[in-house]
Amino acid sequence: MLSVSVIFFTFALGAWVMGLYLIGMGSEPAEDGPNPLVSVGWIELIVGILLATQVFILVQQADGAALILILAGLVALFAVFFTALGAALITGADLRPVGNLAIPVAVLAGFYVSFDLFDTIFLFQSQAIVWLVGFLLIAGFTYGKVSAKLLGWSLVLVALWGFAPAVYLALNLDIP
Repeated sequence: MLSVSVIFFTFALGAWVMGLYLIGMGSEPAEDGPNPLVSVGWIELIVGILLATQVFILVQQADGAALILILAGLVALFAVFFTALGAALITGADLRPVGNLAIPVAVLAGFYVSFDLFDTIFLFQSQAIVWLVGFLLIAGFTYGKVSAKLLGWSLVLVALWGFAPAVYLALNLDIP
């Protein structure tokens, strides 16, 4: 379950950094300093790459287990999203295509509530719902329908909720 812990920690850190930036923490460059959004972009890109490596690890560990492969599919969605977000932030590209990408990621993440992998595990089921809402808010933000503060605080909550199962897994405790 180490790989799953890494996934939750990585995802939560990506949401945390972006959320804090959007609520205004560290969003202003130091005098004559670089744009902090580029640093956020590099962090998001690294999150995407780390998630992609976890997909390969999960597939290797799956040994044909369908539920692990289903989890790998979800993580692959997040890897693509965070990689695209990071690249867009670094280059200053239009974020609307990233927002468009967030919509299917949101919907597909929502479907994971029904998979046996998350059955009877409240934190996993609620994670899927939190991800669904978070990604839909991202899409709304990129089209100017959601404020930066609202998205920022929602991402901070997504991150905090994401740290919870990671801590349980890291401590080798049963996840409620």
